[in-house]
Amino acid sequence: MIKDDYYNVKEVSQLTVQSTRNVRRIIQKIKNEVTERMLFQDENYNWYISPHIISRFKLQRIRASKYYALSIDPCYNYSSDEIEEILGFVLKQMGNTSLEINYVIEKKSKNGQNHLHCFVKCSNKKKLIQCFRLGFSKVSYHQSAIFDLESWKGYITKYNNEIKTIKNG
Repeated sequence: MIKDDYYNVKEVSQLTVQSTRNVRRIIQKIKNEVTERMLFQDENYNWYISPHIISRFKLQRIRASKYYALSIDPCYNYSSDEIEEILGFVLKQMGNTSLEINYVIEKKSKNGQNHLHCFVKCSNKKKLIQCFRLGFSKVSYHQSAIFDLESWKGYITKYNNEIKTIKNG
């Protein structure tokens, strides 16, 4: 067999953006399901993988982004400056907890009040929500996982708003 037409474990690892350990785990799982022409080991115990079965090595699980989506709807009509001041207060209240808030302030179409759309990286979500409640006194919110960050950025900037960022730690 010509080894030039095959990938080794490291090359498959780089192609599929995963560890060599995970590639070897997949090899152990599929080695009895494919022919020796598709997957074989040489005399030095190096694995060679045919390009025809590379699809078997693709990651099966889509990993969630390190950010999560957060929409905040203050129950009172705050100006943009007041909202930014409250965000500064929230940042200070979080102390040395690592926090990054990327946000857009936008007006609601039905009542003209400002609300926030954010994507947040935070190590303590519960404390963050408590700080938002403390800052806004009365607020409703919705948080969810983000699987496609670029789509979420597109959604929150639909009115050509600029994404602003505040960070801590």
